[in-house]
Amino acid sequence: MTPDDMSGLEPVVFLAKSAKVMLTMNLWPDVGLCNGATGMIIDFIYHLNHQPPVLPVAVIVQFDDYRGPSISNTLPSCVTICPVTISVNLPGSGIHERQQLPLRLAYALTIHKSQGLTLPKAWIDIGKSERTP
Repeated sequence: MTPDDMSGLEPVVFLAKSAKVMLTMNLWPDVGLCNGATGMIIDFIYHLNHQPPVLPVAVIVQFDDYRGPSISNTLPSCVTICPVTISVNLPGSGIHERQQLPLRLAYALTIHKSQGLTLPKAWIDIGKSERTP
C-alpha cells in the first residue's frame, strides 16, 4: 500500500544521525509537531541487544520550530519520535497494518509540500526558461 493509504507512513525508511527529516503526520500541532515539520536526527534508541535493521524504540529529533518541552537541557527542541501503527480495513482485502516512524528524509521538498511552510531560505530550480512547467 502507498504511504498516502497508510496516513503518510512509508514502507521503508532509511535514516542516519544528522539526517534532515520531515514529520509525516500531526503528533502535537500546538507545539510545532505537525505534518511537514523539519528537523535533524540526533540519535536512535533501541531495546537492549537490538540494532538495525530492527525498528528503534524511538528516534531523537531536534526540530527547527518546536516550542514544547525538550528531553535534554543541553540540546533544546529535542523530542523522541516513536513508531506509529496504522491499520486500514479494505473491503474484500482485509486489514492491512504498518508500523513505522512517521519520518522521511527532507533534503528536498516538492512545491506542494512546501506550501504553507515558512522557510528561512529556499533554493528553487525553475528550469531553463520562464515557461518551464
